[in-house]
Amino acid sequence: MKLLKRLRSAHFFTLFNFHDEYAKGRSCLLLHNALLNAISWLSTGLFYTSFLMANGINIVNIGILTFLPYIASCFSIFSPSILERFARRRWILAGGRLAYDLIILLGITIMPLLVSDPTTKMVLFVVLTFTANIINALFSSGYMVWHVNFIPESVRAEFFSINTTVTSFIGCGAALLSSVVADALAGSAYEDTVIVIFRYVALALAMLDLVILSLPKEYPYKKSKELPRLRHIVTKPFRHKKFALTMAMVFAWTFFINVPMSSLNYYLINDVGVTYSFIYIINMFYPFFLLIFMPVWKKFLNRKGWFITFAVGGLLHCPTNLLYSCVTAANYSWLIPIVRLTQHFLGVGTNVAYANMLYINLPDSDQTNYVAFHTLVVNIASFLGMMAGTGFVAANPDILVRVFGTGFTNVQILLWVEALGELLVPLAVLKLLPQLTPDPVQA
Repeated sequence: MKLLKRLRSAHFFTLFNFHDEYAKGRSCLLLHNALLNAISWLSTGLFYTSFLMANGINIVNIGILTFLPYIASCFSIFSPSILERFARRRWILAGGRLAYDLIILLGITIMPLLVSDPTTKMVLFVVLTFTANIINALFSSGYMVWHVNFIPESVRAEFFSINTTVTSFIGCGAALLSSVVADALAGSAYEDTVIVIFRYVALALAMLDLVILSLPKEYPYKKSKELPRLRHIVTKPFRHKKFALTMAMVFAWTFFINVPMSSLNYYLINDVGVTYSFIYIINMFYPFFLLIFMPVWKKFLNRKGWFITFAVGGLLHCPTNLLYSCVTAANYSWLIPIVRLTQHFLGVGTNVAYANMLYINLPDSDQTNYVAFHTLVVNIASFLGMMAGTGFVAANPDILVRVFGTGFTNVQILLWVEALGELLVPLAVLKLLPQLTPDPVQA
């Protein structure tokens, strides 16, 4: 009994419980992010690339399907005009989420079973992916505005650190277990079937996630006296210079880290020859790095602030991606672990700081406009980064650049571009730090 009381009084159970409305909201967010992480590992990344390859989709078309969601995200400009008209949004958000999950996880999974023509199949992949992500763009920002009430500045650093640790354990654990199964069946008649089964498991988890997302209390939304207008999604953010400048840094960073994203998994699976288990075993170390090194990064964060933490972590990522570009079939067994484990350590601080970028200079009223603008910035930057990377691969399928006698192909060169961004953006953050730092709160 004493142990139980001690556990209940622990700081974790102060932040996360189902007795206090705010703690309940944070608990639901924690569960949602854990489920979302597991769903993502099961239905995107290496497994999604393999699913598309099994259906005859080549590297360029995989790149197109990968950046399609970011084009669809442009429809988020209509989100405030729709959502700001509703005093309560719980059920309209749930309907949008349900439609997205059914199309992206069920529709895309069963469509190849019904269509055999390769051209028609690719067209339908495009239509389903684009439609699902338009729906997601219209409604997803509403959840962020609703749930931001549960993570005020006083608990934000603690929330993001715990959230990242717990969700990483669950997500990486699901990925590792599924990768072991997938590798065990590699080369058998069930190799492609198991990838499809993973997508059905992801759909079941998505239905549970939908319920959890709808549980927190919905508070009144702060609004200005102006009626919602489509132009507000752009005009309001630019009236708040610190928020706009923060979003500029987010845009640049997101662009550069997405340049190799659409083709890297294809390169690792098809050219390097890595197995699912190899990648996911390395990924499984990340939650342990969070447990071990989060206190170190939190001390640094408390001393230096969000922006310096982000900048330092970003700068240190630069040489790791230069090293990543050297990965080949001959050296991946030792070089990938060195690169990825180093990135795990650096990612503990960088990822927590990046996750808070939306909130650092977020104004108090009409937040749907600012959240939708952030969503638009992130998705347009991701789209442009992936499109640039895919375009480079399509235009230079056989390029080979030799440096000190070592040949580098198109995907490896894209990692150089990412590394360049990881140098330039953090330097810009440090240069603009006075303009980025939030104004002191007025008493």
